[in-house]
Order: sequence, then structure tokens, then C-alpha cells
Amino acid sequence: MNPPSTTTTHPHPTRPSGARGARGLRPRPLHLPFVLFPLFTFLFSLFSPSPASAIAATVDWDIQPRILNLGEPATATITFHGTSAPGSLSLPDIDGLSIQPAGRSSNTSFVNGRASSSITFNYTLFPRRAGDYTLGPYQLTGPDGEDPIELPAITLTVRAPDPDAPQSEMLFARVEASTPTPYVQQSFDLILRIYALPTVELARDIRLAGGFPESGFVQSAFEELQTVREETAGQIYVVRRFRARLRALTAGDFDIAPILRVGVVDRASRNARRRTSPFDGFFDDPFFNPPAATPVDLAAPPLTLHVRPVPAEDRPADYTGAVGQYRFEADVRPRELKVGEPLTVTLRLTGRGNLSTARPPSYTDTDTYKTYDPRQSGDAPDPSSDTGTTTYEQVVIPRTTDLTALPALTFTYFDPDADTYQTTTAGPFPLTVHESDSSSSALLVQIPATDTPDRARALILGTDIIYLQPAPTHWLAPASSPLPRLIGTIALFATPILALVVLYLTTRHRRHLATDIAYARRLKAPRVARAALRRAEAAARAPTPNPQAIFEPLTEAATTYFAHRLNLLPGAATPPAILAVLEKSPLPPEALTQWRDFFTLSDAIRYGATPTLPPTTLTQWPTLLLTLLRQAERTRLP
Repeated sequence: MNPPSTTTTHPHPTRPSGARGARGLRPRPLHLPFVLFPLFTFLFSLFSPSPASAIAATVDWDIQPRILNLGEPATATITFHGTSAPGSLSLPDIDGLSIQPAGRSSNTSFVNGRASSSITFNYTLFPRRAGDYTLGPYQLTGPDGEDPIELPAITLTVRAPDPDAPQSEMLFARVEASTPTPYVQQSFDLILRIYALPTVELARDIRLAGGFPESGFVQSAFEELQTVREETAGQIYVVRRFRARLRALTAGDFDIAPILRVGVVDRASRNARRRTSPFDGFFDDPFFNPPAATPVDLAAPPLTLHVRPVPAEDRPADYTGAVGQYRFEADVRPRELKVGEPLTVTLRLTGRGNLSTARPPSYTDTDTYKTYDPRQSGDAPDPSSDTGTTTYEQVVIPRTTDLTALPALTFTYFDPDADTYQTTTAGPFPLTVHESDSSSSALLVQIPATDTPDRARALILGTDIIYLQPAPTHWLAPASSPLPRLIGTIALFATPILALVVLYLTTRHRRHLATDIAYARRLKAPRVARAALRRAEAAARAPTPNPQAIFEPLTEAATTYFAHRLNLLPGAATPPAILAVLEKSPLPPEALTQWRDFFTLSDAIRYGATPTLPPTTLTQWPTLLLTLLRQAERTRLP
């Protein structure tokens, strides 16, 4: 493998390039408007950078490749960044190594609006015999008589062919795994290596023709790493490397024998081409006219992977199959609410491992709260990805004010590096739960009773709108018969009596509504259910029906209807409580089955993972629920 390049930092102050031009940016006399002064200041700072803001001066010194066969050349480069370079530069001769200047090049780039220039000196190194050659350390004289620049020593290794060594292969492939004995669901690297002699040129594209198991693994795409040189069996090879991430799904032994299809470039045919026009140099570029290549299939020796199951010894009871290194976090919002109101628990897993299959812990039903299945928020992670974050949300509904905190959640995973099970905890989460209101849509006010001071009664405050009929368009002419006159006379005298009767009945009805809350809510139940049903029907008529937009008002219609019909608190009108009442009623078994299906599907759509339903099924539920509510309205409930 080639050593990294060496960089030497040489501090060198840079003259302010705008020192002379700064005099031309002086402000005019004070008779100019004062508002122009900030503009001149900005232009002066833009075109006259100070020495403190200049780009630091550096010198790069490198040789590539540093391992080569006898007869191959190497290239040495010295690059000056952000400082003035000498006009000419030469390296001292070394016995057995020819060093020839190969020209110089310059480059200018702009960083944050400032120009940065560099000058590179190139040298060709041609060894005349095998051995190790040390170039440096060198000391270059600094520009303008400043401190000298130190270049460290670099060793160049030249290998001679071994006459006793067997005939070297020109081209072959190898495969290796970062972990030859991984655990199930553990991610590891698989590296493919293609070895080629320096005299063999390969085409850019390399294809995988087979040799991997058809099932049992999740694999990412291969990415090409930096090309290196390695010595194998006394011969220097150019090595192209490719890496992919794998994760085993089951335990057992698996053989991986990749078959690679590469293209070997025919250098003779490329060198035989001659330019026939001034444009041949442009179209001879490999991008427009790639050289001819002969396809060659390389079969790497098989690699046997022994995939181990996670240890059964000391396995915690709450372990669910997560393998890797994780961080578990949880959050609860809101922390203060009423009985029957939902809160959201956010569960987040971050780390490296089988993120696509790992599941965070969640809450289950207790006597103090009801839970729903968590569902994933955001995009699902790629099955081949082994790093990132997954987030789930779970709905929890308090059942009583005795709930003061949600208990702590523990997440257990297996760490293959430490070869042990790890447990992380989040919580507990304190809560403040208040009593629920007695009605979701009626305003109840407690007023003191007149007979006993310590007693109180509830009064329902509300308004009724009475629409008057329009006036007749024309009046009837008086009839000539005395019968209409008699009827009119009787109606004239009976109207006050009928008005008194209507007033008495209306007052009695209002008094009944004011004193009997259960009766008032019983009459209100169908009206509040119809309002929610109309919203569900409107959502069902959309071009693309949304299950949540349909079932949210349907559930509201059912729960508010039975809350008023049975005189229950909103938090108490839960699906289990409603079904318990319906099971004791004379409803037919078919209706009870439909009610159970409705509440089960509603919970799954509103709080869990949304099931896949055809549009015709979604649009039928508003009509079906209306039929069920009408049937319940005609049934005597206990």
C-alpha cells in the first residue's frame, strides 16, 4: 500500500496585494454625503485583504508510486501553495536513479472570493537497478531570504524480478471479509481486489457476473476505493479495490465466489492510431472514443463465511433481535392532559446495525392507560443501510387520574464488537392527569339548588334557532258561505287557549331538560352523531379517499353518540365500554359483529399502521355506520 503524501507547512507572510490600490479608495473630502463612507469601507476591505486573512503558505512534496518494478518510472512533485516559488528547482543526483525535470505547471483557484495560486515542479525518476532509494531530506532556500523550507525524506523501493520465482499471473482476483465469522444481522465489509501487473491496463467498468448466494444476505452496492500497489510473491501489482456492506439474515455456512468481468485494454491498437486532422486530439479522448478492450472473466477463490446465531446464554427476556451499537431515546408530549385525551410517545433509535428490522420498546395496556401499536414516522430506512436513525410514534390514552407517570422503557441489543448484550433505558416520564369534562360538546354549569345549600344541579346552557315560515304571497278572498266565518270565529277564540297549552308544554319540556341531564343528552345524541357523519361522507367523496380522514369523524360520531345516549364522560365512552353495553342489549349478533369490526379497524387506522383497503370498502363505512346508529337508536340499551 502506498504511503500517504507528505506536506510541510512553511509560514510565509504575504504582501497585501491591494496596498497600492488602497490609496485610490480613500474617501473624498467631508463635503460628500456621509452615507457613502460605509460603502468605501466595504470596498477597501474587499479589495485590500490584510496579511492576517491571507491563505497560509504550504509546500507539498510527494513521490508516486513508491513501490515499483525495475524498468518502471516514478513521478516526484514539489508544489508551492500561497507563496512565491523559485524560478527553477533541481534535485540532486542519486547513484542508480536518474532524476530528470519534467516541466512545471501553475494553477489558480478562488476560495471565499480570494485568489489562491500554486506552482508545481515535476520530475521523472527512472531506476537503473533494484534497491531502496532515499530522496531527502532537502532544504530549500526560502523566497526573499526568509527561513528555509524543509522537505522530509521519502524512500523509493525498486523490486527486481526473481528468476527462481514461479511465473507470475498477469491478472487475478481475491475476496475477503472484515469479519469472517459474523453474527446474524451483523453488518460487515466485503472487499473485492483485482490484481494486475503494471503493464496491464484495465478498462474503467467492471461488472459482477455472479458467485453470491441468492438468499440469506442483504447487500449494498459496491463502491470503489483508492487504487494501491501491493507486493505479492515477489511481484508488484496494481490493486483496484471494491467494498460493499453485507448483513446475514440466517445462521450457517455460506460460500462467496465472485465472478468478475473486466476489460483488458489493447495498448497496441491504441498506439497504432494516427491523427489525420487537427481535431483527432480532441476525439481521441477516452471519454469520446474509449480504447478497445478484451473482456476477461476472473473467478476469485471461494470465501466461506460462518454466520453465528446470537448467544442464547445470558440473553435478556426483552431482547427483540437488534444487533449493533445503538442509542435509544424517548419523549412524551403533552405531559399535562385530561382523562381520555391522547398523548404521543416518540421512540427513536440511532446507531449502527440492522436498523431496518430493529424495533424500539413500546408500552402495553394497563389499568391506568390504554395503548395502540406504534407506527413509524418518516421514510423507512434502506434494508441495506446500517447507519442512521429510525423514529416511531405511539399513542397512549390515560384512563384515570391515578396515572402519575409512564414507566421507563428499556431497549436491549447485542453488541458484536463487545460480544455482550447491552441495555439502555429511557424514562420514567412524569404526567399530570386531570378529570375529564362531563360532555364533549354541551356546556355544563353547576348551580346551587334552592332547597338544600349543599346540593347542586347541572344546567345545560344552549340556544335553539326557530326558522319562521315565509309570509303568503297573496290573501284569499272572503267566502260567501257562513261556514268559513264560523271556523274563523272559533279559531280566533281558541288561539289564546292553544297558545297557553303550547307555552305550558314548552316550559315543562325546558324544565325537564334543565333538571334531567341524562334526558337532555339522550335527545342530543342523534344530532351530534349526524354532524360527524356528514364530515365522514364528505371525506369519502374525495377523488382519493384518505382512511384517517374518514375514520376520525366516524369514530367521533360513534363515541359522542353513546357518550350522550348512555350519559357517560367522554373518556369513559371507549370502544370496550360501548361493546360491553351493546352485548347486553337485544341487538342481533350480526350487528354486534359489525360494531366489533368497526372499532378494530378504526383503532388500526387512527393509531397503528394503516391497513391497505380498497376505495369501495372505505366509501361504504359511512353508510354502514349510519345504519348501525339508527338500529341502536331503536334498541333499548341497559
